Amino acid sequence: MSKSFGGLIMNNNHTTSFWFFIQNHRIEIPIIQRDYAQGRVGKEYLRKMFLQNLKQALDGTLADGSEILKLDFVYSSNHNDIVQPLDGQQRLTTLWLLHWYIALRSGKLAEASDILQHFTYETRISSREFCENLCKPNYFDKYEPGSSIVDYITNQTWFYSSWKQDPTIQSMLRMLGGTNSKYEGVSLEQVFKCPDCVISHAKVCAFQTYWNKLTSDHAPLIFYHLHLQDFGLSDDLYIKMNARGKQLTSFENFKADLIGYIRERAKEEPLWNDQLLNPISGIPIKMDTTWTDLFWKNRSIGFMSDGKIMKNNQIDEIYFAFINRFFWNELFTTKDENGQYLLHLGEGILPDGAKTYAIENENSSYSHLNSDNIDAYADIEPYKFQKEKIPIEVFYRLQKVIDRYLAYTKALPECAWDKGFRFIPEYELDESGQYNCEIKNSSKESLLSTTSLNQVQRIAFFAICKYFVEGDGEETSLRKWMRVVWNLISGQGEDGRPQIRSTQAVRTAIEHIDMLASHDVYNSLKSLNHDNGTSDFSCRWNEEVDKATQILDGGQCPDGDTWENVIVKAERYAFFKGGIRFLYQDENGNPDWSLFERKWECARNYFQEVALPKASVMKEPYHNADLLKVMMSWFTADTFWSVLWGNHRTFNNKPETWLYYLLNRDNCKAVHHLMLGERNENLTSPLLSDFANRTVYLLANTSLLDYVRERIPNSWIRDYHNHKAIFPSGTGVFLNASQRDSLLAFTPEITIRDEHKIPNTLLLFGSDINFIYQNNNFQWYRTDYIYLMEPSDFKTYKVKNEKVEDEIEKYYCFKIQIEDDNNSFAEKLKRLIDDASI
Repeated sequence: MSKSFGGLIMNNNHTTSFWFFIQNHRIEIPIIQRDYAQGRVGKEYLRKMFLQNLKQALDGTLADGSEILKLDFVYSSNHNDIVQPLDGQQRLTTLWLLHWYIALRSGKLAEASDILQHFTYETRISSREFCENLCKPNYFDKYEPGSSIVDYITNQTWFYSSWKQDPTIQSMLRMLGGTNSKYEGVSLEQVFKCPDCVISHAKVCAFQTYWNKLTSDHAPLIFYHLHLQDFGLSDDLYIKMNARGKQLTSFENFKADLIGYIRERAKEEPLWNDQLLNPISGIPIKMDTTWTDLFWKNRSIGFMSDGKIMKNNQIDEIYFAFINRFFWNELFTTKDENGQYLLHLGEGILPDGAKTYAIENENSSYSHLNSDNIDAYADIEPYKFQKEKIPIEVFYRLQKVIDRYLAYTKALPECAWDKGFRFIPEYELDESGQYNCEIKNSSKESLLSTTSLNQVQRIAFFAICKYFVEGDGEETSLRKWMRVVWNLISGQGEDGRPQIRSTQAVRTAIEHIDMLASHDVYNSLKSLNHDNGTSDFSCRWNEEVDKATQILDGGQCPDGDTWENVIVKAERYAFFKGGIRFLYQDENGNPDWSLFERKWECARNYFQEVALPKASVMKEPYHNADLLKVMMSWFTADTFWSVLWGNHRTFNNKPETWLYYLLNRDNCKAVHHLMLGERNENLTSPLLSDFANRTVYLLANTSLLDYVRERIPNSWIRDYHNHKAIFPSGTGVFLNASQRDSLLAFTPEITIRDEHKIPNTLLLFGSDINFIYQNNNFQWYRTDYIYLMEPSDFKTYKVKNEKVEDEIEKYYCFKIQIEDDNNSFAEKLKRLIDDASI
């Protein structure tokens, strides 16, 4: 009898009992495999549960009422007629110990020993010899039931004391006899008891019943055995799957729990069994075979320890990171039956009543999945994010993503300005670049550090997953899809940081991207309306709608090239990072592709093709403030307040500064004329009281901007000491100190120190201006107090009476009045000089 799984035939000879299997095969645990681990200290709970299940199967008392306990898959490779387990070593070893112990207790060891010797370990000579000695019946002639099996074995002359250092032997002994821990029922001796049984008894004891069941044609313990050759997998996969190190890792424990979770759900819902547990093409076999290929090319180099390479050829950490990133996608985008996201963002109230401003960080699933270097794995709970369950659709999508990605043989399209993104995680390299970086988790487990994802790259990861969920990989559609995605998410502020760096911004981007058809993104964009939002992302979204429409409907460019080719060239030019709306928008921000070629030519004349971070992006003729002045000549008062005022450090030619100017929705008119090479020649000097327009005039028509760009390029225009000023964190320029600047410039006999002068303007550099009058040192302080200074320097005020607190009484100084002119100012300076000389 056979059963069809997805078009393949699963014959019954793929299922087997251990006794049938070992009668027909020699089983060898190869050197490359890890040590036996199910008997380790710390694995008591898992050992207890497994042994209880084995006993229930033999007693016919399985919780689900079934008569057979299925023990998952054993994958193997055959070498010289010897079966070497690819996966399933732990289960096979436990089953071998179970059969050995039941044979011993039922008096069948002598007749079973020849068959039991078909199982051996090649990891160490000591492990192999230990297994061989267990299969020598005469060594156990004096064993008495009820006594400690471990004590009996370790007290034998054939048991070498050095074997106590063999981790496989120690684990086997714990599986046989347990430990002195607080746990009960964690060994074969503790779980399988028959107090009245004596080997010489003629009556049938419980162990004889167990032995009969284990060796019958209807054994209650079975597993699936699959040869690699049965489903087209090569032997080199064996090396890949067993290169994860000798110890059970967090990922292996997670994998076991995840598959266990699927099996539990399959007991209640047959669809889970049919769709996810196919022995040939289901998730368990894929996780251990074909999916391993996804990560093998990024396997670890390892690190040096005591002159040896440790943890090389590993994939567990990057495999785990990928799975967690995928589950992060699912958690982040899943909604409940009311259409509300399961993961709440932003402000929230915690169970103790405290307020939090990032409630997502209080979500155990989110905090676990948001970490790239996963801490010690505890349990499957963080992955159950929907009513304490994982929807079956999550597993459908996981299969589609990995299977279709593996089938896509070409490289993923690379982002021209983000070379660091990796869809498949990689291991980080140390400072030497030759080895990987070892880290420790909270359980002191040694791990290798993996590459991480920033918020922007998480969206790119989501987009690639979405593409493969929605269809097979195809080079052209994938290139178009990722071009649009990277354009949407690559916004950058004038501080050089990504615009998308909050969880809410990530959600906004993902919501928009999820609206698009990944395999026909241009038509999908064209069918959508502009976003009415004012954020950088909304502007980028509208730009992609505009460009897709032009690519589809714009015909050929004037030079005969396609619009798509020209647009892509422009997007990758200089520092543009996909944002090029300044090349096709008119002065009102509306699309006008008729001037694209002219603006594109100006852009190539202005900006270097390759922009270096934090360096000037201008070509040689423009390594100055000239283009900034041209642009600002078109500024209005409204433009000044929206584009320049506030925390905008944009008096330089850095890439982030120009990106800010070129893409600012409030700066369309100025950028439109700049990109056409047009300067506003009609700008006139406004009244002193018109601060905004006067400042625009000074920036566009004087040497002020030249001075600022060269001396304080990271300054910003803001309120400072009751003045409006261009200031960094230190000294800057007061823009509305016209009385000060005029009095100092035009009062006879006053000399302003050179460090305060801004060439060809009356403006002064500094919040406190030092000057000389009639050979005496003075300082015009930022609060409009004038101080007489000590003759020797400009840093010490001349004291009148140090015992008083009042400023006028303590120092030789006076406060400028609105009505002061050059004459009254000079008189007050003379009075200070005279008072100080008395």
